Amino acid sequence: MNKKSFSVLSLLIIAVLMAAIPAVYAKTSPGDITDKPDKNMAKAHESFVKGDINKAAEYIHKAAAYVKKEADKVSQDTKEGVKKAGDDLDKLGQGVKKGTVKSGDELKITFARVDHELAKAWYKTADEAKKSGKDASPALKKAGEELEGAAKWSGTQLTEGARASVEAVKKAGKGVAKGAKTSGEEVDKWIKGVGEGIEDVGRKLQEGR
Repeated sequence: MNKKSFSVLSLLIIAVLMAAIPAVYAKTSPGDITDKPDKNMAKAHESFVKGDINKAAEYIHKAAAYVKKEADKVSQDTKEGVKKAGDDLDKLGQGVKKGTVKSGDELKITFARVDHELAKAWYKTADEAKKSGKDASPALKKAGEELEGAAKWSGTQLTEGARASVEAVKKAGKGVAKGAKTSGEEVDKWIKGVGEGIEDVGRKLQEGR
């Protein structure tokens, strides 16, 4: 292979690699994470701390859109609270973009309240499912996940009972997916533990107002 041919081949290889970079970035960009609100909240907080205000606002609005969709899935009398939580996120995103939000702690407390509202909604949904004879574990699992998020953002340590219930529901969710069944007594225990955790975090959030 002469020098001229080698140079042409090298240029072609470089061109192909440069063309592939944007595609790879597009697949791995954090902005594509939209399946869970807490992932976008975490990215929002990270961007805010780094000073990337526009990106932080973008992630917050993505989280808000997800939360509002959740309102269609929860118990009827909890829908308004979830919709309001989504609206609160949108207001936070607007405040971040305008520069009126000055501290990452302001993001954390709003995120904690949003997760707490979702936890309450899914908890009520699980309780209603159980009372109607349906499987309450999927809704209870989501309540537990949101409770964990609320505790994390607010810096609250879950009680031993709440933590045990959240972990048990996670394991049960995997079992149910494989066809396993849980007893009514177990579900009652988990509902009680998650409910106590929601109340405890709620008190901490009230104290922090």
